[in-house]
Amino acid sequence: MPMSKWGKTWRLIATGAAGAVLAYGTIAGTDDLFPLGPMVQYAFSVPPDGEIRSLELQADTTAGTRIQIPIEPGYVGVRRAEIEGQLTRYRREPSLLGKLADSHARLRPTAPRLTRLSLVTKVIELKDRRPAATRYVEEVSWRTG
Repeated sequence: MPMSKWGKTWRLIATGAAGAVLAYGTIAGTDDLFPLGPMVQYAFSVPPDGEIRSLELQADTTAGTRIQIPIEPGYVGVRRAEIEGQLTRYRREPSLLGKLADSHARLRPTAPRLTRLSLVTKVIELKDRRPAATRYVEEVSWRTG
C-alpha cells in the first residue's frame, strides 16, 4: 500500500528533527546530552610515546596477601566509572574506601577480609606505541581500625 502524502511529510519532518538534534549534540553538545551527545569519553587517542592510565583497586587481606579487586558491582558494589568520576572525593575522604571494603565483605562472604584498600593508577609508558615501562601511582589509601 503506498504511503500517503501526509505520512511522507510526517516521516520527513521526524527524520529532519532527529538529524538536527544529533547534529547539535555532536557539534555543540556535551556528554550530559547522552545518547545524543558526542561521547567524548571514548573519543581519544594516545600519542606513540604517550601514557595509558588505568585505575586499579588493590587490597591487603587478613590472609596476609595483596590482591587486585575488580572494580565491578559484583565485587565492590559500584562500577569503575563511578569511582573514577569521584576520585577527588575519595582523595578528600579516604574513609569512603571503607564502604567498598564493607560491600566486598557483603558480596564476597567467603573471601578474606580486607585490611587496607588503595586506589592506584597504573601508568603504562609507551615508546613508539609499545609498552616501555609500567609504574603505579597511589591515589588514596585506607586502613581498617
